[in-house]
Amino acid sequence: MADRILVAYATRYGSTADVAEAIGDELRKAGETVDVRPFTDIADLSPYRAAVIGSPIYMGRWLPESQVFIEKNQQFLRTIPVAYFAVGLTVKEGTHELIRKAEASMDQVRLLVQPVEVGVFPGKLETGRLTIADRAIVKLIRAEAGDFRDLAAVRAWARAVREKIAQA
Repeated sequence: MADRILVAYATRYGSTADVAEAIGDELRKAGETVDVRPFTDIADLSPYRAAVIGSPIYMGRWLPESQVFIEKNQQFLRTIPVAYFAVGLTVKEGTHELIRKAEASMDQVRLLVQPVEVGVFPGKLETGRLTIADRAIVKLIRAEAGDFRDLAAVRAWARAVREKIAQA
């Protein structure tokens, strides 16, 4: 019998992985059995009764591997409660318009599998870790370096997701 919750994610530089771990930790504190894994480490979804799926926002979209994972597994994912989260620097100001744009990064996956909840969180930018191409993009858009994650907000969202999963 499926009794675990999967927190699955893609990440480029680790910020989304850290957010996924915070979600998993909060679910564990509430008594859930949770696996936190990158998409590349997931072969079988049958042990899971729910999934929390996340990706960084890159150029206004989720990373391709996030969408591929959902496309590949959409038949199963449609049978369990699923929540989506996105991590991006553009939402650090927290304006309604910026949040709306960040949520739009999930529009394609929402068409595949409708989530019970969606969360959008600011990430972190460490310019020293970026590829040359990503440094050029950061310079072009004048992104501010720093750690803008709010793990208290992530944990509160995880608690709300747990309630939605229980009700589904």
